[in-house]
Amino acid sequence: MRCRNVLTRIDALRTNELAAGEAQEVHEHLGKCHDCEESLNDVVALARSVRTIAIQPPKSMRASLTATDRFDVVDAGGRPIFVAFSNRGLRMIHTGSSEEEFRTMYGERFGRELVRGALPERLRRQVAAAVEGEGVDSPVVDLDGGEFEQTVLGILTRIPRGEVRTYSWVAQQAGRPKAVRAVGNICARNVVPFVVPCHRVVPAGGGVGNYAFGSEIKRALLEREGVPVDELEEMAGKGIRFIGSRTTHIFCVPTCRDARRIRGDNRVAFHDEEEATKKGFRPCKRCQPAAA
Repeated sequence: MRCRNVLTRIDALRTNELAAGEAQEVHEHLGKCHDCEESLNDVVALARSVRTIAIQPPKSMRASLTATDRFDVVDAGGRPIFVAFSNRGLRMIHTGSSEEEFRTMYGERFGRELVRGALPERLRRQVAAAVEGEGVDSPVVDLDGGEFEQTVLGILTRIPRGEVRTYSWVAQQAGRPKAVRAVGNICARNVVPFVVPCHRVVPAGGGVGNYAFGSEIKRALLEREGVPVDELEEMAGKGIRFIGSRTTHIFCVPTCRDARRIRGDNRVAFHDEEEATKKGFRPCKRCQPAAA
């Protein structure tokens, strides 16, 4: 499919109006064409901006209108965390803002106002557990976004506590292996951090990478969850991406819980998938390192 044909279908792709086969063709083109992928991001951003344009209702109607989205404040070691939520789940989490700034941020993103309300205990426990590094197995969230964005965010929730994956691994899992930059943008726009753990996604070349609240907070979150960040950075400096076991001949991403059980004398380091497979090792079915 040519760029011209793709550009006429971008908005229909965003709203899930394309037939499955046609949508697949567009996705394949987007994975190869940086310019068209940027155009899609621009259309998504424009759609969000349009939602913020609200018409002021007549005064006689205002009393009958009620906001469905509410917010509350969760204390995290003396630091306030603002949490917006609906009847379906968490909508936005942010730290370091004033109440006024949080309201403004929410309105710009969702085009809706917030009213103060009591955060349901189930959601409060999830936010507290995520911030404290305990992790959340099944986040209860209520998010907007296109199909690919929803897919990526869903994949993030399946990265186990104490483990990390690369942006390229997430793109591969999402069915668009060349959309690494798009995955990075989705992680950067994640409005429910901590609970949807975008901090567990790191660059393939090493280091913890960027984070909305700063690299130091991301590093602290990972260490609190049990990720050996210093060890990962040391391996990255040597170009090591996978760890194999001499006894099972299985190779994993370094933070996979199975890899961390391998005894020191049985550990084999690999620079890439090809090196591992040439030496007779097969990929771990749990962490799926071949997607890295």
